[in-house]
Amino acid sequence: MFRFRSTSVALFALVLTSAFAATVRGDDSSSDRIFLHSDWRLESSCKLAAKAESISAAGFDDSKWHPALVPGTVVGSLVADKTLPDPNYGKNLNSFPGAFTNNKIQAANLDMPAGSPFRCSHWFRTEFTTPAAYANRAIWLHFLGINYRANIWLNGKQLADRNEVAGAYRAYEFSIGGLLHREGKNALAVEIFAPEKNDLGLTWVDWNPTPPDKDTGIWREVFLSSSGEVTLRHPFANAKLDSAYKSAALTLSAELRNTTDQPVKATLEANFPGAAVSQSVELAAKESKLVRFSPEQFLQLKLASPRLWWPYQMGEPYLYPAQFTVKVSETPSDSASINFGIREVTSELTESGGRLFKLNGKRVLIRGAAWAPDMLLRWDSHKLDADLAYVKHMGLNTIRLEGKTDRDEFFDKTDKLGILVMPGWICCDAWEHWNKWTPETKKIAAASMVDQGSRLRNHPSVFVWLYGSDGPPPAEIENMYLDILKQLEWPNPTISSASETPTKVTGKSGVKMTGPYEYVPPTYWLSDKKAGGAWSYNTETSPGPAIPTKESLVKFIPKEHLWPIDDYWNFHAGGERFTTIDVFRDALTRRYGAPTSLDDFERKAQAMAYDNQRSMYEAYARNKYVSTGVIQWMLNNAWPSLIWHLYDYYLVPAGGYFGTKKATEILHVQYDWDTNSVSVINGKYEDLKGYKVAAKLYNMDAKEAGSRDATIDLPADAATKAFDLPTPTNLSTTYFLKLQLHDVSGNLVSDNCYWLSTKPDTMDWKHRKDTVYTPQKDFADLTGLNSLPQVKLGVQSSARGTGETGMIQLHLKNTGNAVAFMIHPRLTKGQNGDDLVPVFWDENYFSLLPGEEKTVSVSFAIADLGGAEPTLTIDGYNVVPTAVTIAH
Repeated sequence: MFRFRSTSVALFALVLTSAFAATVRGDDSSSDRIFLHSDWRLESSCKLAAKAESISAAGFDDSKWHPALVPGTVVGSLVADKTLPDPNYGKNLNSFPGAFTNNKIQAANLDMPAGSPFRCSHWFRTEFTTPAAYANRAIWLHFLGINYRANIWLNGKQLADRNEVAGAYRAYEFSIGGLLHREGKNALAVEIFAPEKNDLGLTWVDWNPTPPDKDTGIWREVFLSSSGEVTLRHPFANAKLDSAYKSAALTLSAELRNTTDQPVKATLEANFPGAAVSQSVELAAKESKLVRFSPEQFLQLKLASPRLWWPYQMGEPYLYPAQFTVKVSETPSDSASINFGIREVTSELTESGGRLFKLNGKRVLIRGAAWAPDMLLRWDSHKLDADLAYVKHMGLNTIRLEGKTDRDEFFDKTDKLGILVMPGWICCDAWEHWNKWTPETKKIAAASMVDQGSRLRNHPSVFVWLYGSDGPPPAEIENMYLDILKQLEWPNPTISSASETPTKVTGKSGVKMTGPYEYVPPTYWLSDKKAGGAWSYNTETSPGPAIPTKESLVKFIPKEHLWPIDDYWNFHAGGERFTTIDVFRDALTRRYGAPTSLDDFERKAQAMAYDNQRSMYEAYARNKYVSTGVIQWMLNNAWPSLIWHLYDYYLVPAGGYFGTKKATEILHVQYDWDTNSVSVINGKYEDLKGYKVAAKLYNMDAKEAGSRDATIDLPADAATKAFDLPTPTNLSTTYFLKLQLHDVSGNLVSDNCYWLSTKPDTMDWKHRKDTVYTPQKDFADLTGLNSLPQVKLGVQSSARGTGETGMIQLHLKNTGNAVAFMIHPRLTKGQNGDDLVPVFWDENYFSLLPGEEKTVSVSFAIADLGGAEPTLTIDGYNVVPTAVTIAH
């Protein structure tokens, strides 16, 4: 028999009923994985006359098929082999056969258009040899993610059909040793069917378009592993800390299964630095058993002074390596390894009703953003490294995943980097159309929860699970999810949804998703008391569009459509309610003046993005812990987009990125828009004494119009008001505020520059647009910025990199008589080359007063230059563009 299901563990009996008899959970850290990620071919079943038995036979002629990306999707493969054009450029995506061309309707809720070639199933096929190292061992085939249904064939025999393999977030494992050819090639063929509108697929909402195949494919890893008579699956380390966080009691567990028809006596061993445990296990024929090592039984698992795992801003994200091995007659039968962290996550409702998280007993203000994979699910480890490095560089501590619980590599890296992850199911489609769920849908949802929960529970970076998104599930489904997580010994809090809607099962969520998602002015975040303002835990919100730099725009908007803004721009906005950037454009025109060119629009858009992202994160910090968390919607984009990102699709950071980076400084001085005052944020967990705060107001002619300073103490993990600002009568309509914070030794630890107006932004609260945004009654007058004289900066630079990392230090001086506003250094791969990315400026889009000097540094990977010389240029809102010679 070449397939099995687990039967003896109550949880598996609950979710893996006869409808899924061919599958068990298959997402483990087996020590001998051999990935099958190369030499795949792809073809539509509508173009094939051959039967599955022939297609899955070694030697079948697939030479006229398309090369296939695995992991990947059908459309991704057709783009890779140039059958289809680049979907990211212009409106190419609408030219794809079967394209969803109405961006006001979520494609996940639609049938594929009549005549779409993706209504046909598609065959993915590869051939491989049986690994010599697997001789005399049981051999297993694993799929960690197929979207959506599949018939799976190996060497002319069917392993599973489309009723057994169903669900994008499920993992599958098959025993295949009896079917493999020990000599020559084996043929693996997978016929995949696209998700339908009532399926629990891998879907997109209004962030970006849905590809016409709905991302059909083998979207996660596929691999082989081997074992002896007894398999070892789902190793787990669950730590319980004492109330003082000085000691830990560790429980280790793993599932063992006897794959034979005879009883077996086995020994399970587990070890990690400083401890080794083992116990004997008797398994009946085909029996599965969950085997535990408890700290009461094994005193080695009671740890004194363990090294704790912390988010990177709070301490070291320390990981313990653990090895599990099952032996039969002293011979290793199977093994697996994990890395685990010892930490405790708790949550509670504050007096004001916000969901507050604590890590190892310490409060943490969640400041994060929502991550998106590539629209065609094309995996790029180098890009993932850049994404995660940018998160830390910006000072964010959390990534939210709405669906898209991607490869283990993602979570392995967030564990190591100390970045918190907030995963959960997606909204707005079959995942939340509970009234349409069939018995099969419930089984798929339950199996999906088992597979995702069992793999994520070992990752210390994962601190919560949201089993609803825009709203909580009905009680039956909520209880189903909670029962599964309880049986999995899920070690973290759960939340019923990302919204504030309470449930009869778990009560208040303590979070909200009240927007906004469109442009609002900086004053909004501290003024709003009913929607997205800085109170409670906002699970998704944004000040709206984020315009990529001109150099990025030209990569996806045809030259003839770059200016003025037209429908090609809107095609790269969002979907449903967000198909234009008109609200943003209107506010830009009213606040900064009508743009006269693309360059003028760019400089104003970057200033506006910097100001808005900064004010959002600053507001939530000022109000900690009345505000307990904020998630920017979004971190990045799945394709080139004009909305919802902190850096663009090409990894180029712009105004919003650096406004965020400024706002999230651990020690930070900031302007409070609601009270015209200055506060200091102490993000450290210790009191600080004798810090000096200074504020100076400058007119547009750069002359000082007022000042105030104070020396204050800073309580740990708190915001402290320093003083109210003076209100001089001689301010120009548009003016500057310069803030500085010095420590007791006189060292500058934070500075901040704002551009303000004597004519304030005012909100039209009565006409709030649902969760989208609140319109304005009046707009600040920042047009004075357009009258700033051009400034030429004095610049010196030097290269200081060593080894694999390059570093350039830049010293700038404003030698003019006007404020140099929004200074923007840019590093490229050679003259007129592309932006060098990822790139890590310690500051960018900053301003200098006349005579003021600043030194900034940039680091980068030398390999990313591709052999070119780094080239440095500087421009700004009113800065004369300058090419900078880099001294070596």
